Amino acid sequence: MVETTQSLLAIARAISETTDLTETLRRVCRELSRLTRAETVAAYLLDAEGTEIRPVAAYHVPAHTLELLRATALPVAAQGFAESVFTAGRVAWSDDVQNDPRFAFPLFRVFPHQSGLIIPLQVGGVVAGAFYLVWWRTRQQQPEAGVTILAAIGQLVGVLLQNVGLARLAEARRGSAEAAEERYRLLFEENLAGILRTRRDGRILDCNESLARLLGYASRQEVLGRNARDFYLDPGDRERVLRGIEPGATANAREVYWRRRDGTPIWLRVNLRATGDGSFEGILVDISDGKRVAQAEREAAELRAVAMLATGAAHEINNPLTILLGQLTLLARENPGGPRLPKIVAAAERIRDIVGRMAGITRIEVAQQSSATLPPMLDIRKSGDAPGP
Repeated sequence: MVETTQSLLAIARAISETTDLTETLRRVCRELSRLTRAETVAAYLLDAEGTEIRPVAAYHVPAHTLELLRATALPVAAQGFAESVFTAGRVAWSDDVQNDPRFAFPLFRVFPHQSGLIIPLQVGGVVAGAFYLVWWRTRQQQPEAGVTILAAIGQLVGVLLQNVGLARLAEARRGSAEAAEERYRLLFEENLAGILRTRRDGRILDCNESLARLLGYASRQEVLGRNARDFYLDPGDRERVLRGIEPGATANAREVYWRRRDGTPIWLRVNLRATGDGSFEGILVDISDGKRVAQAEREAAELRAVAMLATGAAHEINNPLTILLGQLTLLARENPGGPRLPKIVAAAERIRDIVGRMAGITRIEVAQQSSATLPPMLDIRKSGDAPGP
């Protein structure tokens, strides 16, 4: 009884003190040998598919059997004890292995031995492996009490397997979490787009360096703690941008008109997400260049329209104007002393100059106006002048 208790304590210590599964199973094999007087003990584990058991540790294996035992996997379905051990989870044993039909698999004949005992390793009611105990020449009987103790040891080692599985799962999840954290860090810190997180009232909780650079700051530390409202040219626009975004919802491609640190306006396109805690997360991209290109394209379209209109009008005016100038010139020759004809001719020549400028419009200039209530007017003289260097 004392020896049994010592062996059980040794097995418990092996399970609790050793983190290496193979080493733990080897130590348990040794204690099982001491407890039962088995001459050889081996530990087998089921593969991932549950179709084969493979040796992972052993104690006191004869040298001439080691290589073959190490390389041999046993198909579960081919074992005569498969149902009782691997399905029902019961200890199986025989004191006449060579003549027992349950042990008819060829490997038991390659290394003939007298007695054998199989202890299932149960993990949550499911068998995950087994210990195989060998008495090479001794006809070993197993009392019921001994079988009960060995079954308990199998369940205890099953707890070890479960803990190892949980530890591996936890390690895998930790590795996945660390990888996800690293991906998030790279996405957050090295993203060329600005990333921002604010409270509902606008206070900036976090941002990346790219956002700080977009806004003209040297580092994100200079941006943290500020209020996003301060960056809007019109602070009231923030409510418009956030309108209708419920917690958990997103809004994409909204545009904000902000100012940089030096006051320079900047257009940003933002994808927003409202979090469950009431904060907002956003990814912001500078679209100022695109806005400037669009403005230039609008101005070019306006210029083309005005130029086409001016060229058409100049053509329509020029023909009758040429006739009018010719007639005025003849009248001036016939009446050289007429006081009004020179003024009329000068006015007509001024009209011809304006028409020439209309035909040569290449850009749009707005005339200076004294009243702010009047709409902008085209300055034909400046628009028709050749552009400077």
